[in-house]
Amino acid sequence: MQPLVNSYTSWQPLEEVIVGRAYDPDYFDFLDNAQVRNQLQQILFETAEDLNNLQRTIESYGAVVRRPNLPPKQIFENNQMNVDQGIPIPPLTPRDWQITLGQKLLRMLSIPELDDVCDLYKDQVVNPHDNDQNLNDNQNFDENCTLNGASASCIVRVGRDIFFDNSEFLKPEQSRWIVENLLGPEYRIHEAVTDGHGDAVFAILKPGVILSSKHDSNLDFGRDFPGWEVCKVWDSSIWAAMEVGKFKEDNFNGRWYVQGQTPTEEFTKFVDEYLNKWTGFVSETVFDVNCLVLDESHVIFSAYNKPVFDFCKQHKIEPIISELRHSYFWDGGVSCCTQDIRRRGGLETYL
Repeated sequence: MQPLVNSYTSWQPLEEVIVGRAYDPDYFDFLDNAQVRNQLQQILFETAEDLNNLQRTIESYGAVVRRPNLPPKQIFENNQMNVDQGIPIPPLTPRDWQITLGQKLLRMLSIPELDDVCDLYKDQVVNPHDNDQNLNDNQNFDENCTLNGASASCIVRVGRDIFFDNSEFLKPEQSRWIVENLLGPEYRIHEAVTDGHGDAVFAILKPGVILSSKHDSNLDFGRDFPGWEVCKVWDSSIWAAMEVGKFKEDNFNGRWYVQGQTPTEEFTKFVDEYLNKWTGFVSETVFDVNCLVLDESHVIFSAYNKPVFDFCKQHKIEPIISELRHSYFWDGGVSCCTQDIRRRGGLETYL
């Protein structure tokens, strides 16, 4: 019987995946300011459209898609004063919070909205935040867990070889915990310094083929991936989008950007004060690298980038666009918004 959880790389044929979810627009009906409410609800509506389209695209290639739950709308309606403390992030980017390592699903951050999905995978789930070690009961959060604050996006799987970022987002002691508790002697461990969010710094499309970004200066591809061809992406698609929208970096300090809108002063103030947990620093993120590989011949991107698409075609890869219009607001691309659960194939050596 095939394991429910099984994924050793980012490119073996995808069979099951989680696609994130944003809050429904009507969750924010309680906001009194119509300008703020309308702009936020448009972002949420278009995000839902795009994620639903991403789901359909993935399903059209034969993979099963799971979606997280949402907290009850009443939580927002009945606790409006909690807005002052910052609105919690929706379950949009599962790749930031958990990762499949072989036949184990590691929940590096236990998001309640993902509990029902993760319960499907039973004893293949590892939740170190649960202090009574009951893997199917996520109610007991361990505030002293070694993995607190760690990001799953800092881990890159290459079959037998696992690359761990060494940064404030994945500290050496956190990497050691994962190695000692989940990975056996069959694995080879490497350090990769990408200053966090490694899946937006480089992506392996298939053996021998790497997409990289301007943030790869501390990586040594010649040493770690000898003979592999690397396409370095210098110009992110965000700059083309901003040029079309006539919305420059000095208008938003590089933190977030709303495609197709010119945010009002009231909306900007609301985002910076109450939605600061939602946004990142998008002018640093190269979303063209943040992609989802369906198999060695098909890769999903959120926007067109000519050098990237030419590189794909050179290697007999069909680039598929599934637009995420508000990646520049959420700071989450296709890879961030998805988390593979099962891919066809086993543990292999590629390096």
